[in-house]
Amino acid sequence: MILINLVLQFIRKMKINPAFWVVIFGAVFTGHFREIIIWFFVVLIHEMGHFAGAHLFKWRISRIDLLPFGGAAVVDEHGTRPFHEEVWVAVLGPLQHVWLTGAAFFLREVNVVSQQDFYWFFILNLTLFLFNLLPIWPLDGGKLVFALFTRWMPFKMAQQQFLLWSAAFLFSLASWQLYLQPNHLNLWVIVIFLFVSHFLEWKRRHYVFMRFLLSRKQVTVLPRTRTIVVSPSMPLSKVTHRFIKDLSHVIIVKDKVPVTIQEKQFLEAYFHLHSPECAIGKVFR
Repeated sequence: MILINLVLQFIRKMKINPAFWVVIFGAVFTGHFREIIIWFFVVLIHEMGHFAGAHLFKWRISRIDLLPFGGAAVVDEHGTRPFHEEVWVAVLGPLQHVWLTGAAFFLREVNVVSQQDFYWFFILNLTLFLFNLLPIWPLDGGKLVFALFTRWMPFKMAQQQFLLWSAAFLFSLASWQLYLQPNHLNLWVIVIFLFVSHFLEWKRRHYVFMRFLLSRKQVTVLPRTRTIVVSPSMPLSKVTHRFIKDLSHVIIVKDKVPVTIQEKQFLEAYFHLHSPECAIGKVFR
C-alpha cells in the first residue's frame, strides 16, 4: 500500500521536459520504438529512486522533470538540507541501474532475454549511470560535488566556485564530444539543456542563498560550532558570506570591547531590524 501511494504521488508530480520529447521523436523517427520504451522505463526507475529518497527525508517536492539523461526533482530544500540527506537523495537515482542490470542478468541466465538484448540493456544502464555521475550541474554527480563544496567552505563561496567550475568542465567536455560527433542530435539537445540550466542557476543564486539563510533560523542545535571574528566595520551581508552549512556560528566583533553574538540573534537583526549593508559594529555594541 505504501509503495502504491508512493508511485501515485510520483505520477502526480511528474512533468516531461521538452528535451525528452525531442529525443523520443528522434528515436521513433529512426525506428527504435522498442528501445525508447525500455529507455523511458529505465529513466522512470532512476527518478523514482530520487523521489523515494526525498520522500523518506520529508522533502517538499514541487515536481519531477523527466530529462533525456534521467530526471530532476525540483525541491524547495535545495542547499538547505543536511549533508547526508543530500548525498542519499542524489545517489539513489544512479543506484537503481545496479539492480536493473542484476535483474537483466538473471533473465539472461534463465533464457528469458537474449545475450544481445542483455548487452544492449547493460550498455544503456552503464551509460546513464556514468553520465549522471559527471560532476556537472544539475546532474547527480554535480549535486554530490556541490554538497561537498558546501561542507568545507562558506555556502556563498561554494555556490559561485562550484557553478563556475561546473560550467568550465561542461564547456571542455561538450567541446570535445561535439568535435567528435558534430551531427549527434541528442548530444546537442543535452548540451544546450545543461548550459541553460547553468545560466538559470547562476541567475537565481542570490535567491538560493537567501533561502539558505532563512533555513538557518529554523535550525535548533547543530553538533559543531564555528567562531567568526569580524571587524566592526564589516556589513551584515558580508558576515553571512562566511556561514557554512551544518555548522552553528558564533560571531565575535573585534573592538575595544569585543562583542559575542549568537547566530540566531544575528539573523534576526539581519532580516528584521537593520539594512544588510549596515556595519555590524553599529548594530551590536
